[in-house]
Amino acid sequence: MRNPVNKIIVCLCVGLFLVMSACTGRNAGETKQAANLPEISCVAILPVLVPVSASATLTGANKQALQDGAAFLDSLLLEKFDVKKEFRVLNENQLDAILGDPWGGRMAQIEAIGRATGCGAVLETSISRYRQRVGNEMSAEIPAAAAFSMELLGVQTGTVLWSTSFDETQKALFDDILSFSKAEKRGFKWLSVQELCRGAIDSRMDAFPYFHEEAI
Repeated sequence: MRNPVNKIIVCLCVGLFLVMSACTGRNAGETKQAANLPEISCVAILPVLVPVSASATLTGANKQALQDGAAFLDSLLLEKFDVKKEFRVLNENQLDAILGDPWGGRMAQIEAIGRATGCGAVLETSISRYRQRVGNEMSAEIPAAAAFSMELLGVQTGTVLWSTSFDETQKALFDDILSFSKAEKRGFKWLSVQELCRGAIDSRMDAFPYFHEEAI
């Protein structure tokens, strides 16, 4: 008959392995904010951009992944901002209509967006990586990965009022034991790339200076 003590030890080891294998990851990125934020009427939220430099050397499948990622981030920003009247969420068609001269330069484009929307700031988001998990919540052959950056630009000056970035590839907890609290919040599981991005947007918007109505 098997020793019940040995059985308990085996169960504890299996449980510990599952916990230690639960995913965490690298979360490179820094949030910066200008010392003196101007009072503005509203913020224009631009469609997520896939930079040419990010897709120039990619295969067709990877380019499509970035486009899918941009569309998903657009949907998350719409959820966050479209419910508040202090924000103007623009789609691609609306932005194209505003930017009649695409070669006018970045500052000229920001000013054009400000005139068209009446907003004092513009939020730009660009995505450079979007890779889906291969596997499931308990075991991933390839972990999810995503990277994006955000800049809030003042219309009058073109200065960066706020910026943040996110760059993470999930890892097993035993590869990054210091991220135990993050893994715990995620339920000790491997996330899909959508879950990874949603958590990243939620945390970044918690620090967005104009997100709360009283801030505008």
